[in-house]
Amino acid sequence: MKLSESKVIKNINRLATIVLAFYFIFLLQQFFTSSSPAISKAVKSYEVYNVKLNYFTNKVDEDPLKSWFNDTVVIQKTDRALVHLRFRTYDQLFSLPALLFQFSIVVYWLLIGAIIILIKMFFQSLTKDKVFTTRNASIIIWGSLLVICLPIARWFSQELFVSCINQLRLNDSKYALSNGEGIIAAETIIGLIILAFGLAFKVGVDIKQENESFV
Repeated sequence: MKLSESKVIKNINRLATIVLAFYFIFLLQQFFTSSSPAISKAVKSYEVYNVKLNYFTNKVDEDPLKSWFNDTVVIQKTDRALVHLRFRTYDQLFSLPALLFQFSIVVYWLLIGAIIILIKMFFQSLTKDKVFTTRNASIIIWGSLLVICLPIARWFSQELFVSCINQLRLNDSKYALSNGEGIIAAETIIGLIILAFGLAFKVGVDIKQENESFV
């Protein structure tokens, strides 16, 4: 049976198309809506996950070493939060720190979109019985590199997010915010594994082409 006749491949290709359509709807929603409650009177708002929190006031905690060595169940607070940033004026929204942050967010969204498009292209080629091709090898390699870039883009985005809040003096909460992301995450490992597979796939394609040209 050919791959083009496989119902699994066809369904995955359709699913990739649906995901791509939802992605474009998400982009339109993000670009053309304020994403903030009407009562907040904000012209635009953004949500950033995994922001590290610290109290502005000095808070005396019990000795963590005592808990670490003596307790049976050790609880370590992560102090991470979802932070909503609301720009209440267009001067804030179009200030340089805000524009840099918004640009970084768009870059992150585009990275995700590019990965979805590459997945769609790969399964589209499978529905046409094109498997061991240079194009598919390039798709896998480029997709792996984009996956590796995701945590790096998140780190830059959150760094600019915190910098924007501090420079515009928008923080009216009781917490000091700092970057909680790292440039190495689970996507890094996944991306490296896919990259290794892509390079091996490319070698297989080259060998296949050499054998075909020899024959």
